Amino acid sequence: MQKTLSADLTRVSKDRVKLEITKNNYEAFCNAVGLYNEEFLEALKRSEADHKAGRITKRKSLIEIT
Repeated sequence: MQKTLSADLTRVSKDRVKLEITKNNYEAFCNAVGLYNEEFLEALKRSEADHKAGRITKRKSLIEIT
């Protein structure tokens, strides 16, 4: 069953928006955007292990990855 989330969306500037959710909706929000997805959590664990081992690359933008 999908839960409806309520949020306040405010335009901060031309290319920025501010999204506010309540503490009660936080878990549902994380689930909706995939932060509790098992693949995502495994990727975080691998990333943390790489970082601790010194296998990091500094990037100025995520566009450099593509």
